[in-house]
Amino acid sequence: MTAKSGTGIRALIVDDEPIAREGLRDLLSSEADISVVGEAGDGLTAAEEILSKKPDVVFLDIQMPEVDGFAVVEAVGPGEMPPVVFVTAF
Repeated sequence: MTAKSGTGIRALIVDDEPIAREGLRDLLSSEADISVVGEAGDGLTAAEEILSKKPDVVFLDIQMPEVDGFAVVEAVGPGEMPPVVFVTAF
């Protein structure tokens, strides 16, 4: 995966569980070429953050209440959706 304009990889973390977001943030902080540009705790906010922040990659929880990870991908659309790493506690 290549980052935009040499700035490193810009990541967005999406998970409804705060502890899971914290764990991902901690793991990613040890990677010098990855910066976390935002987080979302639900699918609706995730879609908004993806469209506004244009991350290079999204770490996306599959199972969330109301709007799950697959619905986020559908809402954003294939033309705007960056690469996704699906994450889950299950």
